[in-house]
Amino acid sequence: MEEFNSIEKVQALFASVNGLGNQNLFFVTCQDKQKVTGAAAGMEYPYDGLLINANENGLVMFYLKAGALSGLFTLSNPAKMTLDRNNCIFIPNGNIKKITVKNFALLNSKVKRISIDTLDGKSHKLYAKLDEKDFPYHKDNFNAFIEKYSSK
Repeated sequence: MEEFNSIEKVQALFASVNGLGNQNLFFVTCQDKQKVTGAAAGMEYPYDGLLINANENGLVMFYLKAGALSGLFTLSNPAKMTLDRNNCIFIPNGNIKKITVKNFALLNSKVKRISIDTLDGKSHKLYAKLDEKDFPYHKDNFNAFIEKYSSK
């Protein structure tokens, strides 16, 4: 968490892979284990969470890894995850088929379920809390992302 707990660190991290745009939305997510299951899913989506920068060029995402039992019985916590600097993916806008954001559960509006579907057949199933106190940049950036992609 120490590597991505401030806006300055996150900006430097994305700058190191040429992943900054003119308008950057940085936020953290966790993999939705209810929607992504099985051995094949683990190979296809080998992360427990993502540090995302959504900008005018597309999505730049660093893998986050959790401990062995993290999120097994409750929602995962990005603050307990470690950054995998060697695994960064870029999804250009031209390869994004659809992004949807909606409430995680009927009575839980503080957590959002995110689906990122690409034209090459991948589907990233994620969730994120509206506010992540350990990541001061998250709340405003994630709310701007929600505003853009939310299912009304």
